[in-house]
This record gives sequence, C-alpha cells and structure tokens, in this order.
Amino acid sequence: MKAKVKAKKKAAIAPKTRKGRTTTTRLSAKNQITLPVDIIRKAGFQVGDKINCRVNEEGKIELYRPQSRILSLIGAGNGIYDNYDFAAERADAWDE
Repeated sequence: MKAKVKAKKKAAIAPKTRKGRTTTTRLSAKNQITLPVDIIRKAGFQVGDKINCRVNEEGKIELYRPQSRILSLIGAGNGIYDNYDFAAERADAWDE
C-alpha cells in the first residue's frame, strides 16, 4: 500500500520588507546582476516571467515584459481612413 502525502497549503502571508540593500546591486565578474527582491516585487515580476531589456536614449537600462506580437499591432492603422468618404463609397456600391 502506498502512503499518500498531502501537500500543505501555504497561508497567504504579506511579503516581509528586507533590511539592508534594497535598491543597489553589483556587477559580477561574469557580467551578471541580481535584482533586489523589493524592486522585483514593486515591478510585479514573478518567478518564471520573461523580461526584456533595453537601453534608452539617456543610457538607462529598462526592464519590461515582452508584448505579444498581436497586441503590438493594436492601433497600427490609426489615421488610415481619416480622409476617406465611407458614405460615398457605400452609395456607389448600392448604385451598381
């Protein structure tokens, strides 16, 4: 007979604030950095999240969540039909 082990459910506990370095980090010899936990929590990143990086015009590094390609197309066609007369087009279609 196999023994069944039930996983204990963790109670929802508010994250503790940390003492010590909360906003600074160091660059390692392998060009790696570890982001402080408080910063990660404020940004809303979770374990397993994909994070993209870029350097802006001021030389600052920005970390952001990648957008899906579909969502990046939203609003791409704004202004295409500003000078187009839909009423005239519909009237011509009905006359045929």
